[in-house]
Amino acid sequence: MRTPIMLLIIILFTILSGCSAKKSLPNEELPSNSNEVHPKEVSLSSFEIEQIMKLASNGMVIDSPFSIFESSIQQVKSSWGEPDQIDEVAGGSYATYKERNTVFGFNQYGEIYDVRSYNKNLQELKMEKIKHELGQPKDIRENNQESIYVYEMKNKTELKFIFSNDLKSVDHISIYNPGRFETKQYTLDIKGNSNQLSVKAWESMKNWREEIKQFSVEHPSVYVNGPNKKMVALTFDDGPDEKITPAIINILNDYNVKGNFFFLGSNVKLHPEVVKQAFESGHLVLSHSFNHVELSKLGKSEVEKEVKRAGEEIQSVIGKMPAILRTPYGDTNDQVVNVSKEQGYSIVLWSIDTLDWSQKDATNIVKNVVDNVRNGDIILMHSDSDKMETEKALPLMIESLEKMNFEIVELETLLNIKAYQ
Repeated sequence: MRTPIMLLIIILFTILSGCSAKKSLPNEELPSNSNEVHPKEVSLSSFEIEQIMKLASNGMVIDSPFSIFESSIQQVKSSWGEPDQIDEVAGGSYATYKERNTVFGFNQYGEIYDVRSYNKNLQELKMEKIKHELGQPKDIRENNQESIYVYEMKNKTELKFIFSNDLKSVDHISIYNPGRFETKQYTLDIKGNSNQLSVKAWESMKNWREEIKQFSVEHPSVYVNGPNKKMVALTFDDGPDEKITPAIINILNDYNVKGNFFFLGSNVKLHPEVVKQAFESGHLVLSHSFNHVELSKLGKSEVEKEVKRAGEEIQSVIGKMPAILRTPYGDTNDQVVNVSKEQGYSIVLWSIDTLDWSQKDATNIVKNVVDNVRNGDIILMHSDSDKMETEKALPLMIESLEKMNFEIVELETLLNIKAYQ
């Protein structure tokens, strides 16, 4: 027979053993900062689905702090470095960061419109689970390889669960902002007239304008205009020279306006002091090739040489390699685009041609701008030695644009791209 003292000892031992035993919790109940649990071991419960929805409402997905409402691919690169790869699709580009399980879709202005997470935990989510927690999706899109469940969020953004048809589980999720994607589709008609063009020349120009506009839609690294914001850019081709280019620089400085100079490498070699003046005044010094030839008529090695020589000539003067190229005559094809990208260039053309090279008249130059200006216009002028009327027109143009409340900016700001490599 056990004594009361023995019974008391047994009871105390049992209580103490229970208190010291480690409680076993299911993975989803473990604290997020536990060092004993690898993230892939945490199952996706209702709580995690709620977290996915909460992040999505702010334009984000798991693993990424970047938003489809306000982030840019430049911000991603500044924080995460260069992506493993960039793939172009019609209307946009996609940057892949493999180690971070994240892909960003961005438009031609660098604005992020799609963020995708490939976090392996997502594979635990099944179709039935998603529908049970979130209800019936707004839309289900299917193809041979996958099914996409689309849930509409605020501001008409979409949260998408992409299911593998083989596994019937989530492959990845996407938060998508169609408003930012459609910004790429804001492509302006190219404006500007001259009474000095023959009927044949005018028809040829109109055809080129339509063709290059469509070409820019299909090639995200080719720009005809900027976004639908009340900003414009003033650009000047064919310089530098010893007279007109310095005069234009001085006018821009007087009005505290930044310009964009597409210099020919051959002229940079002749007038390096003018190039330095433009750069030190805060204007962008960009490339217009070396010899001003039709690049589409050259072989690949010749195109490479034209672009490379011009960049190196500019770099020898300002210490920086340009990252923006304007092709002579706007002459651009797939080969020119590919060579430019290989050498680190975006191609920037124009949406208003002042025709200062044809109808050399200050009144017409200003009229071509004032009558046609729209949000995001890139305005083409020239700064070589016979453009006295352009010099005369520039102050009137700046004053007119400012009265219309347009902000005059450099291309780096307008297009959200790098000016220098």
